[in-house]
Amino acid sequence: MQKRSGSLDDVCLDRCLVGQALDGMCVGMIVTNAAGRIAWMNRSAERMLGIERAKVAGQLLQQVLRDPNLTEFWHRACREPNAMLGEVALHWPQQRDLKVNASNCLDGCGESIGRALLFCDITSERSAQIQLSREATERLLQVAESLHPGAETPPHAGLTVSELRILRLVGKGLGNEEIGRELHLAPSTVRTHLKHLYAKLDLPTRAEAISYAIRHGLVDE
Repeated sequence: MQKRSGSLDDVCLDRCLVGQALDGMCVGMIVTNAAGRIAWMNRSAERMLGIERAKVAGQLLQQVLRDPNLTEFWHRACREPNAMLGEVALHWPQQRDLKVNASNCLDGCGESIGRALLFCDITSERSAQIQLSREATERLLQVAESLHPGAETPPHAGLTVSELRILRLVGKGLGNEEIGRELHLAPSTVRTHLKHLYAKLDLPTRAEAISYAIRHGLVDE
């Protein structure tokens, strides 16, 4: 007897395939219920976050996350009614750069029934971008030196791309949270970059950083 198309067995098989596909994605995925408790997570999320899913099912996600940057992103995402995108520098269980998406899960009537957190590892991509940026910067400096031999190189030439962007925004008077929103970074990541650029430029205070950015023409009029 031929099985009818669209039978219950077909539906069950489709759901099983979908579940296996989501579990096998290279992108990490965590789904919580409306109360923020973990309803499901896939293998990639388990691996990237160092979490055993069998042990954390039903627990509040905010209490399970161990990396402060990702925890801070999740806290902010839970206060947003719309989807929230960003990049997070993960330090635990190992250093990774993540591209993260947090969004609401809605039922057929448009009511929120939970949230989904998706993230992918862009560490290799970010490293390649940084390397290309450094090579481009070095090449531009070489060209500038050939055109203007003996010209003094400004101290901020030694900053990374991220540090220079943050210095420009500091020069505009933006606070850490505003800079984080502008660059899709956690405030703690902004503070880390500021600490590094302060040390490189020998700037003891934020006020002197603002003054430096203005003096060196890093702030748009």
